[in-house]
Amino acid sequence: EYDGEEEVREIEAFYLDAIASAKMTIYCESQYFASRRIASAMAERLQERDGPEIVIVNPESADGFLEAVTMDTARARLLGLIGKADRYGRFRIFTPVTKNRQPIYVHAKILIVDDRLLRVGSSNINNRSMGFDTECDLIVEAAPDGEDSANLRATIITVRDDLLAEHLGIR
Repeated sequence: EYDGEEEVREIEAFYLDAIASAKMTIYCESQYFASRRIASAMAERLQERDGPEIVIVNPESADGFLEAVTMDTARARLLGLIGKADRYGRFRIFTPVTKNRQPIYVHAKILIVDDRLLRVGSSNINNRSMGFDTECDLIVEAAPDGEDSANLRATIITVRDDLLAEHLGIR
């Protein structure tokens, strides 16, 4: 909310809807993991007996002193919240590294849900991106009955698998 304008929280609403709609997998790359609302939504899903697996690719530490103090502290708290909720062992957070085991700083902002939804944009999983900063995200969804649904799903799967292969060093 600013100067008489209403607050816009479309990106947060999208993340919450995407997390709620996941059937099998949530794959996410983000520079930060510091939004309590997003982490709480993931924690809720992890308590479900048949909820989705969740994989987050995140840097080892935020870049810069102030960011590290604020973002790393928030991430540690949220990982504790998720750890308590992960009754079925379906949550993983990874940091990519070089062949020499040096951490790679993740700056990507990607969300892939199942094989039907792909989001790429400027928003991070932090409170600033959820409602304070101006962000631009592109969301592509394969509709269940869509004309090109099978092709779009195959493309989304290829993007996810390529990212995983790159991070695992098998591409």
